[in-house]
Amino acid sequence: MEVSPLISAILSFIFVIGLLLLTLWFMRTKGIGVTPRTGDDLYVVQTLRLGTKHNLSVVKYGSRTLLLGISGQQISLLDNQASADISTFESAAAEQSPAAAEQVPTSFAEHFKSLLVKR
Repeated sequence: MEVSPLISAILSFIFVIGLLLLTLWFMRTKGIGVTPRTGDDLYVVQTLRLGTKHNLSVVKYGSRTLLLGISGQQISLLDNQASADISTFESAAAEQSPAAAEQVPTSFAEHFKSLLVKR
């Protein structure tokens, strides 16, 4: 049984469009290809994906460090600290004892994950 060239062309076109949509969906869900935009005083320090449309982002703006909760519909300010507060916390923890310094998470993501595990 021979397939007509028109049907073959239509099926090939549908297949290519399907692959394109699948690739775009994959890139969107995995965050691939998204380049961070930086300014002089504003940049994203770290982002933690909580789901397909939910993120936690640590943003540094001038001398402030902001923790933002980002969903599909809104952005919420969860915490606002001076950058000196964060470095003071890390240095004070390191001075306590070497064992305590090893337990201090090095990034916000590790700290957040340790809090989730405790619950």
